[in-house]
Amino acid sequence: MSRGFTLIEMIIVIAIVGILAALAYPSYTDYVKRAHRSDITGLLTETAQQLERFYSRNGQYSDVIGPPSVELEITRGNKVYAVVAERGVQTFTLTATPVETGMMAGDKCGGFVVDNLGIRGNVNAGATEEGCWGR
Repeated sequence: MSRGFTLIEMIIVIAIVGILAALAYPSYTDYVKRAHRSDITGLLTETAQQLERFYSRNGQYSDVIGPPSVELEITRGNKVYAVVAERGVQTFTLTATPVETGMMAGDKCGGFVVDNLGIRGNVNAGATEEGCWGR
């Protein structure tokens, strides 16, 4: 009695695994993109709160210590968003745009913007705040 797998059985298993992978990969990438969106909206909200605390103590945004522009690195060092802070004495605007070579390039939400009034928006005109900023 011979034991083992025939070539046909191996081809069937490989085909089934391929079909399952083809169905699962788009869901996985969508999940990863939602996680990146959540990370950047959290970072922008936290940075805006830090700027507001500084303004409460000093009466201005412009003397904030730190670089005016940084790049957020998430998921094993891949650059995903470039974050730019434009600060004036009485106003600030934080803008996060997807890095062209990163995973979020061409994302439906595009970039994210928040200002000193707490107004949130997206660089992509077709994106909605609810769908991109979460709840």
